[in-house]
Amino acid sequence: MANPDPSTLWVIRVPAVRMSIETLGSQKLHPTLLMYLYLRLKAREGLLSEASAASDELLSMIEMPGNPEKPYYFPMIDRGRRDVGPLPTFWRATNISGSWSPGSIRRQVAASWLADDSGHYAMPPNNADLALENLLRGTRVSAAAMGAFFLRNQVFVKDQEPTVHDLIDTFRGRFGFPRSEAADFDKLFDTTAPALPDAEPWFEPAPAGVLEVLLG
Repeated sequence: MANPDPSTLWVIRVPAVRMSIETLGSQKLHPTLLMYLYLRLKAREGLLSEASAASDELLSMIEMPGNPEKPYYFPMIDRGRRDVGPLPTFWRATNISGSWSPGSIRRQVAASWLADDSGHYAMPPNNADLALENLLRGTRVSAAAMGAFFLRNQVFVKDQEPTVHDLIDTFRGRFGFPRSEAADFDKLFDTTAPALPDAEPWFEPAPAGVLEVLLG
């Protein structure tokens, strides 16, 4: 397979990531929402028994430089004010994986259905309904904001500049929501394409050297 042309490599712009943090932070979102999406993906892959809260696949999505004592960052809290911008509580310490272990999740009122009595992760058939009710408090979350934040380190390969719709489609695929399961995706996520201030683009060309990093 030929290497991609550097001109086809794109990354999400900082203003889009900033908007995603503000959008997600303004909504009551249970902190276990990301773990649910990860477990749902593992269940679809037939690998739920191998899922781990310490997985690099999971933790790499919330790693953020800038705070040596709290290396993880994600704008999901389900209590407190929502009108004061990014909060210090968005930073999380290294023990975050412990709060997502089967035993810890089982003790969470809102997320207890993600683990069983024998200490294993679980994924009930009606998981989308349970997630909407308990993790999203009955309100869908922006797919564009979720994509911009959790895919902020991803390189997109596309001949033309990607759009917010491409971002949403990539987010859909990354977390295992095929078009055949559109009902579950639409139940959880608002697919409205928001505009950035001053109609700024969501993507910019990847910086020089990205291709060499991708190729190792």
